[in-house]
Amino acid sequence: MTPANWFDQLDPARSINQLFEHIPNLMYFVKDRESRIVTGNIEFAHHCGVRTPEALWGRTDEELFPAYMTRKFLADDRTVFARGEPLLNLIELFPSRERLPEWFITQKLPLFDRAGEVCGLCGTVQSYEDLLNSSQDPVLELVQRIRDNYAQTFSIPDLAHSIGLSQRQLERRFQATFRMSPRQFIVRLRVLIASDQLRHGDAPITDVAHACGFYDHSSFIRHFRTVFETSPLAYRKRFQGQAAP
Repeated sequence: MTPANWFDQLDPARSINQLFEHIPNLMYFVKDRESRIVTGNIEFAHHCGVRTPEALWGRTDEELFPAYMTRKFLADDRTVFARGEPLLNLIELFPSRERLPEWFITQKLPLFDRAGEVCGLCGTVQSYEDLLNSSQDPVLELVQRIRDNYAQTFSIPDLAHSIGLSQRQLERRFQATFRMSPRQFIVRLRVLIASDQLRHGDAPITDVAHACGFYDHSSFIRHFRTVFETSPLAYRKRFQGQAAP
């Protein structure tokens, strides 16, 4: 029996997939060539807002996630399909179990058919906090420093110098890891923190903007709309309405 024949006898749902049900805090998924979900583990299903992996079959990102997340997910899928190579350590926004945006780290790997053609991809998603706690990467340590001081004014050249990189090197590292520049990451982080304050607090929107490092109200509105495709006021009303009895 050849290795290929041996794998042919396996039932993936009962064999390989069960491994991912026993790794704590790890989400696992498989997509076909059209980016439709084929399977995933229970943890992934719950973060997608469904109860079981079976409910994911044939679903698309557009059906499960906000548009601002979907655009990036599908762009990364297309890159994997086109290159036939993994995309690793992608730090991106993904829904929590409460369906709120949080930072996670994603790995995406191509799947090949018997002819050697890319026929889909598989991936894992896990807590970004877990990565920070275990990594010695100076860029991730810099990210933590930015998170701890998100409202202050940052100089990108100074940030790069602080970890022994040139600005160009730092820009490349951020593009490879986050698919965005350091400046875009800082703005996205501030918007995400502002969204949390809008959901859980009642401070005026202008005060929220200032507290998150936006000193131009119109700039805050513009960046917020770019991420959430709605205004801060409409976003707050939506979540307050969900919380109301």
